[in-house]
Amino acid sequence: MKKIVLFLCGCLLLTAMTCTKDGADAHHHIKFYNTSNYDIYIERSFDHPDTSLSSIGDITIPGWGNKVEAHSENNEALTDYMDDYEQMFICEFDTLIVFVFTADSLDLYGLDYVKRNYLVSQRYDISLSDLQQLNWQLRFPPTEEMRNIKMWPPYGTYDAHGNKFE
Repeated sequence: MKKIVLFLCGCLLLTAMTCTKDGADAHHHIKFYNTSNYDIYIERSFDHPDTSLSSIGDITIPGWGNKVEAHSENNEALTDYMDDYEQMFICEFDTLIVFVFTADSLDLYGLDYVKRNYLVSQRYDISLSDLQQLNWQLRFPPTEEMRNIKMWPPYGTYDAHGNKFE
């Protein structure tokens, strides 16, 4: 009889658990810093391991919030007001992909050309532990503290101003 009661209590406990968390410790924002000398656009994807740009919409729409101007930060570009990133990692996916595009390439060539030719300046494949270690902050160009994050092109491709090393 005790085993049945313990089993039922365990089942009740498991069904009562949920994949949502609200409150001050919820992570709805990932702060993004652009320390390069040019404006960039950033976009996220939950389609890992698919790193194609097929799910990327028009990120240049005014007011969309994906633009991060040179030498500035953006708290809204990687914001999800409906969900908590930490819980999304636990319940739905294990890797968040963040794409970085130069505003100049999008303005000059347009989104279709950029997607077709994969003109991605930087791609981060980020895990929950990566974000926790970085205190929910990402940077372009990547900094020393980001060197162990899975990224393409690899860490060390850019100088501190966002210029590619030759």
